[in-house]
Amino acid sequence: MKILKTLAATSALAVAVATPASAAITVTASPGAVQPAENVLANTSATGTTVTGNTNQTNTSVSITSNERITSTTSNGQSRFSAADGSALDQATIALTAGGTLTSAEFNLFNAAADTSSVSIIVNGVAQIFNIGNGQNFFGFSATGGDTIRSIAFDTNGSGVVDLRQVRLGGVAAAVPEPGTWALMLVGFGAVGVSMRRRRTTHIAQFA
Repeated sequence: MKILKTLAATSALAVAVATPASAAITVTASPGAVQPAENVLANTSATGTTVTGNTNQTNTSVSITSNERITSTTSNGQSRFSAADGSALDQATIALTAGGTLTSAEFNLFNAAADTSSVSIIVNGVAQIFNIGNGQNFFGFSATGGDTIRSIAFDTNGSGVVDLRQVRLGGVAAAVPEPGTWALMLVGFGAVGVSMRRRRTTHIAQFA
């Protein structure tokens, strides 16, 4: 029993050591504070409540979703996402289309309307409020200590901004299947194996 208690204590210590000491996502309202590796290039002239683009290096699909119809354009290697009806863009969410995570991101909420003075920036469901104004409003995101970014959203306190532009992402990683999904896959592989074994027939030669 004493040996088991010692092993349990050792295992607990190992888990504690393996856990990051500090995990954080930092949001900075400044251009160039974060420099992600990839541009997001929009699919030309797409319109809808969700439009997509692809990163320029790993060709990962990225979704921009809003509660209003938005349109995307690309010019000079940079994409812009704006309200399809020509009004200001009030809200949008950025996430990898097939799930997955990031470790860094940057974008520009360009040219806030006269009635818009602040924006809620929501990362993985946690909100922070920042002041915005006329011209460029850059935001940079950096995940450290083993943390990752699943989604980034913004929601202004007024009409919105002219557009969302210069979206860059870094540390793009594909979604990892949940344990339950892995279990179902293993069960499926097992069923296929059993089926193949049953289909095999052994022919034994018989002699008179």
